[in-house]
Amino acid sequence: MKSKIVPVSNVTRLSAAADALLNRQPGMPGMGLIYGDTGAGKTTATTWLITRNNGVYVRALSTTTPSSLLRTIARELDLDPRPSNVETVELIVQRLAETGRPVFVDEADYLVTQQRLVETLRDIHDLATVPVVLIGMSGIERKLRSRPQLAGRMSQWVQFKPATRDDISLMATQLCDIDIDADLLQRLYDATQGSMRLAVVGLSHIEHIGKAKGLKTMTLADWPRGRSFSFSDSAAA
Repeated sequence: MKSKIVPVSNVTRLSAAADALLNRQPGMPGMGLIYGDTGAGKTTATTWLITRNNGVYVRALSTTTPSSLLRTIARELDLDPRPSNVETVELIVQRLAETGRPVFVDEADYLVTQQRLVETLRDIHDLATVPVVLIGMSGIERKLRSRPQLAGRMSQWVQFKPATRDDISLMATQLCDIDIDADLLQRLYDATQGSMRLAVVGLSHIEHIGKAKGLKTMTLADWPRGRSFSFSDSAAA
């Protein structure tokens, strides 16, 4: 299978939201949220987005404090953290203002319930005027709405939804080196229940079996009866 970003519906909406943040008018809020269930493709898509925009990526932990968050951001910007948080914020803001690099905070679920962390992110956004994008699981959007100091600055909310049948077809066309019959794609779609991660695994296995059989097109009749799309040949044997 090819390794590339496919413009499925979630990726298309993410790209549009990112462009809106990066090209927003002066005075418009510049924070965004990317959220969704596991397996929806958030990690792959956001990694692509961060790379495309030379973003500053940090990952929150259950133990993250304002000081540790600032130190991590500073190091990602090749800055030496200062003794005080105020001085470190000033360094970060100056560097971000100079470079225009957006900031992405993964596992943001750990942050939105802690007032001081919320205020730290708000300060960076307000002072540097660069996009600050939070990445989290489904449910984080409800927590954010209870934090008006952040929610009011959110201009883009991107929910990663289950893959559609068209998404699966597009992925098969752009990722696989063999053709896959529509009936087999429908079976894969039904089996994976919208999980982008499982769909990619399934497409990989379909392609593998098709190539092993020397087929140019893999049909439902060619798929081994009773075989799971989620396991390799060896695991299912």
